[in-house]
Amino acid sequence: MRTVLLFLVVLLAGCGGTAQLATHPPAPQTSTSDELAPADFQARWWTWASQPANSNPVSDTSGRFCMRDQPVEVWLLAGSLTEGPVERQCRVPADKPLLAPAVNLAGDIAGCEAFMKTAQGEVLLNNATQRLTAVPATPFTYEARAGNPFGTRAGRLDSVGCGLYAWIPAPPSGEHDLVIRGSAGGRNVDVKYKLIVGAD
Repeated sequence: MRTVLLFLVVLLAGCGGTAQLATHPPAPQTSTSDELAPADFQARWWTWASQPANSNPVSDTSGRFCMRDQPVEVWLLAGSLTEGPVERQCRVPADKPLLAPAVNLAGDIAGCEAFMKTAQGEVLLNNATQRLTAVPATPFTYEARAGNPFGTRAGRLDSVGCGLYAWIPAPPSGEHDLVIRGSAGGRNVDVKYKLIVGAD
């Protein structure tokens, strides 16, 4: 399968200056939450991210597609397929933890090993740094839809995933700024989320 490279970077609203990115060397992890292991949450994330390009939450530049096909256990956030900054607004149900990869990749073992050597990033919620978990090459299976922006065929696909992921406990109701900064393989993507939690 053609390697799919996706970076998620979110800039904090109103944040000035350029922050230093902390490098997180890959370390084996069995889980980043009490609910989902890396193979499981990567399967959910890539299934969600592999929707048709015209309604895809990764291609989206406003946040209008952020609610499409969200899984039950967690609320997923996306980066961008462009180099420039993207700003989104997203309504999030109350009591939903957030999953935000600073950088991630779906491809093969060799690709993941090279990717994780340069992967770095940080995730902030309301300017508070969130813990990143380095996920090494992990096999998983996901569902891709026809017309997805990564050029993969539609159907059930076997892949190998890796990345730096932040699993964030459910934020309280209200408005929140979520920031992710990341880079790997010489690319950077910037996305700014305004999250409205608990809205109908």
